[in-house]
Amino acid sequence: MHKVLLSVLFSLILVAAGSSVALALQSGGAMVGDLETGSIVGQPFTSLDVDLEYTALMIGGKKVWYPGTAILDLRNQGTGGRRGQPVLIKVTNALDGDHGFNLSADSAFAGPTSLQVKIVLKAGETKYIGVPMSDLTYVTASGNLKVKCQLHAAHLGSNLVVLK
Repeated sequence: MHKVLLSVLFSLILVAAGSSVALALQSGGAMVGDLETGSIVGQPFTSLDVDLEYTALMIGGKKVWYPGTAILDLRNQGTGGRRGQPVLIKVTNALDGDHGFNLSADSAFAGPTSLQVKIVLKAGETKYIGVPMSDLTYVTASGNLKVKCQLHAAHLGSNLVVLK
């Protein structure tokens, strides 16, 4: 009887420990908004510096997200010295029609807690995306995020390389 009770108690402890680890790995969630009204983890976008800028452009007859590859340095000499301050990404559609912006982990390496941001920008519109530091340091295991237009598969995407 004691062995059964002990095994049930031990099982409950393992389940509780496993669920707390799973909760710790959940992404905090990126927030999308305007510069004046947006905020992330209690900080207004206006108080943050823009870390990355993406612009939808027409280059050589192709619709692309520019730059083709961006690097976000989270090591000590980079943005990691900010002590957990969120990352702010400026996204602008300089095209004459609607354009999608999908920022996500490479599908081959994506887990259930992977960062995933999808927005649609009207022509000439600019939005800001605030990403908690935890989403970039713990959730992006491969260190490579993909940027693409989820509305038009033929448009050329971009990469975001996160150095940790």
